[in-house]
Amino acid sequence: MEKMSGERVEEVKITVPVLALVLLLTALLTIIGNIFVYFLPFPFTCNMNAGDLIATPGVDMLGIPFMTTLIVGALMYIPSVRKYLRPVNLMLLYVVALASSAFANQDSPWREAFEPVIARVGTDPAVMAYVPEFVSPPREAAEALIRGTGSITAIPWGQLLPAITWRFFTFAFFAGISVGLISIFRRQWIDVE
Repeated sequence: MEKMSGERVEEVKITVPVLALVLLLTALLTIIGNIFVYFLPFPFTCNMNAGDLIATPGVDMLGIPFMTTLIVGALMYIPSVRKYLRPVNLMLLYVVALASSAFANQDSPWREAFEPVIARVGTDPAVMAYVPEFVSPPREAAEALIRGTGSITAIPWGQLLPAITWRFFTFAFFAGISVGLISIFRRQWIDVE
């Protein structure tokens, strides 16, 4: 593919192994980001969010894309690693960092997305009678999240899993629709040749 100025542009071929690696790295960074945030003491979670998209100096320097950029910058000094840091790999790595940042940030306790999970604690039971338990888990599970359990095995995962799955699918459907719209707009407006 040639640009008008004559410079060569490399087209990225997304193969099944590349897609699997991207999904695996995204899941891994998301899990690490969530574990990092959820096991911090409560006062620190607001300022130490690993899921921030843009790191704010003095406040949120732990955003996953920012940290990825710092790590890649350090890895550039290692010759054996530098040969693998081609523009395509760096682009895929940054996409992974952005995606995992969005997923890790989606369920942070101080964000709106977490409210349905703990809603039964602070909302009138007459109102919560209309909210299914797969959207907002039972009060005992919400109280365990708020107070803490002392152990990851003591968390009532059976009660929380439907709500976690529901939140994942609402985000995944939104992301899928967004990718579809981007594809349509790209074909209509950008790929005019």
